[in-house]
Amino acid sequence: MKGNIPEKSLNLFPLILVLYEIVNYLANDAYLPAMPTIAKELHTSNDLVQLTLTAFFLGNATMQLLFGPIADRYGRRRLLLSGGVIFILSTLICAFTNTIYTLLIARFFQGSAVTSMIVAGYATIHAMYDQTRAIKTLSWMNGITVLAPALGPLLGAAILLIADWSWIFIILAIGASLGWIALFYYMPETCEERIPIEPKHILSHYWRALSNWQFIKPIVALSLLFSAMIAWIAAGPFLIMDTFNYSAVVFGVLQCLVFGSFILGTHVVRRLVEKISIDKITQISLSIVVFGGLFSLILNLLTKNYLASLILPMMIFAFGSGIGFPVFNRLAIEGSQAPMGITMALLASFMGISGLFGSLLISALHMGTIFGFSVILLAFSFILLLIYRRNLFSLGPNK
Repeated sequence: MKGNIPEKSLNLFPLILVLYEIVNYLANDAYLPAMPTIAKELHTSNDLVQLTLTAFFLGNATMQLLFGPIADRYGRRRLLLSGGVIFILSTLICAFTNTIYTLLIARFFQGSAVTSMIVAGYATIHAMYDQTRAIKTLSWMNGITVLAPALGPLLGAAILLIADWSWIFIILAIGASLGWIALFYYMPETCEERIPIEPKHILSHYWRALSNWQFIKPIVALSLLFSAMIAWIAAGPFLIMDTFNYSAVVFGVLQCLVFGSFILGTHVVRRLVEKISIDKITQISLSIVVFGGLFSLILNLLTKNYLASLILPMMIFAFGSGIGFPVFNRLAIEGSQAPMGITMALLASFMGISGLFGSLLISALHMGTIFGFSVILLAFSFILLLIYRRNLFSLGPNK
């Protein structure tokens, strides 16, 4: 823990960051109930509107590798605050656009701006705390940020009851502005060594990290969990509201059940981290996730298109993910020997690419049945288990 960080920043920065992060993530989740409406009002297809999720993650996946070295050179505080300005402006463009193509471009810049928050904000968290406190901090932060997908659809549905869908983005821009002001006053600068931007050295650091299995293994696990959750976020509105003809409010309630299970997982890991080893916690997480995938397929084979056969397994999968997220995150940081900016850039890149893959997979397969989604969930579960098995793959001395 850094001794030169003001006590107020140590206590308040994680809370301010997580509240700002919620606003960033609501840029995806709050407008989910409005997606069918947006398709109608912009005179476009559901597939193109689903691609607005893809555009967000495309921006998210393409900027991290640039932002990492920038954070190491110019400081994490400056990067996060600059990205916040871009996020606010692009959110306002989303609110006032009248074409799907402008919306797609604005969503790309939104996703790019969120990258600055992930790279700079979480690098600061890891620099501030030791392993145990970092995992505890990340767990409660994950538990709060998941309120975005849990409550975001309900918030969006509530706004749609009294206003046009553009007000979803207007309200988010206002919230992001308030968060930016708080970060301006309370975000510390933890980048003590400024590393020059030299392409040769930067590429060397990236290669060193990418060839380190101790770093790659937990990042792959984290990315697969994230990709599966994004696949649910992309498919959920259309499965529940179009396939089963439920209202946006019902979808919001079901989303609360799924992500409430994730929050429960983050509470459990805070207790486990003081009682058992990190290795055992990862095995518990993986076992629950795989059971969720198997349970989903079995229920769908037995019950066909029945809503509970989707929601119950997703709740189990989300619970296991809530346990695994903070642990895999910290293990990735500790496994890297590269500068923090480079490390966080790679972690954020994997997350962005996995989110992009999850949303693209749903768009490409035109998911309209619960059985099809259950196959995807099971596939993610088994790939995750296969890749994370100890000594299954080796990258030299770092296995």
